[in-house]
Amino acid sequence: MIRILQENGSTASHLMSVLVRNRSARVGGAVILFFVTVSILNLAYPEYMGVTNAFSIRSFTNFSANLDAVPTPPTFSEGWEYIFGTTAYAIPILPAILASITVDLAFAVPIAGISALMGTIAGVLCTYLSRKMEMGMLAVAGIVSSFPLIISVMIFGMMLSFTISGIVVGIVFVMWSYYALIARNMTLDIRNRQYIEASRAAGASKFRVIFRHVIPNAISPIMSRFSLDLATVIVILSAIDYIFYSQFIGLAPYPEMGSLIAAFQGAGALYGPHNPLSGPYIPVNSALLLFQGDWWIVVIPIIFLVILVLSLISFSTGLRETLDPRVRF
Repeated sequence: MIRILQENGSTASHLMSVLVRNRSARVGGAVILFFVTVSILNLAYPEYMGVTNAFSIRSFTNFSANLDAVPTPPTFSEGWEYIFGTTAYAIPILPAILASITVDLAFAVPIAGISALMGTIAGVLCTYLSRKMEMGMLAVAGIVSSFPLIISVMIFGMMLSFTISGIVVGIVFVMWSYYALIARNMTLDIRNRQYIEASRAAGASKFRVIFRHVIPNAISPIMSRFSLDLATVIVILSAIDYIFYSQFIGLAPYPEMGSLIAAFQGAGALYGPHNPLSGPYIPVNSALLLFQGDWWIVVIPIIFLVILVLSLISFSTGLRETLDPRVRF
């Protein structure tokens, strides 16, 4: 037993050393660690940004009082909050970006996690237990995986009245199939190995073999895919929140990256005045502000979004290379 623990410890130590030596994993992991640290700080002490709740865009401004606020350019003379300027409604861009990263990660991790859990269990169980179940799962996953994610989110968004539930259901509806196909391929490769045969010969039940041996040995490509899908979910969230900034009010209360790029038009429509005599309030939009020369409102959030997505992709690449047995040993 001691020898086994020592071998496992040395294996984990070797994996960590290979991961640290991998440039893609090292660079991507450092950026992700910074963003995660900022997210934890936003949750524990949002007052450092001058707000009481990092998950509410209303904490950053009074929409009614700042309807006509003119965006200010980047400056170093008014504190760190204003080094990237302000957007519509006098919202400082840098604190809003930091809060948006927290919101994006808070949505992306559970969405990708649910997809990974559903797909992995479905792929392993169906493949290991029954040939007919495997073929049925393969057919369903093949059909579902052919749907573009953005189209799925738009369809379920319209069906669920453009709420956050539409985003979750639309993404999970397609994304679980990716993990199911990966899990199936890994199960086909693992189920006839000698240690599986030995476990069955020792009297282990099918479910014990599945959850004790098959899934743990199939988790490596799942982890790599998960980190990549985090970037995918964040891009989908931002794209949907930008495209449907006036209808997708489910994200309007949150300082999300897509709504920040859209100059919080959805939040302005939601929280702005609604006078039945003068008609509904028409909020400002990023296209108009960009046309007026307020480039920082769109460009700076896009730069941060690209950095976050590329860091996740880079870490996923490094993790896949590290977990490859040809690299590990």
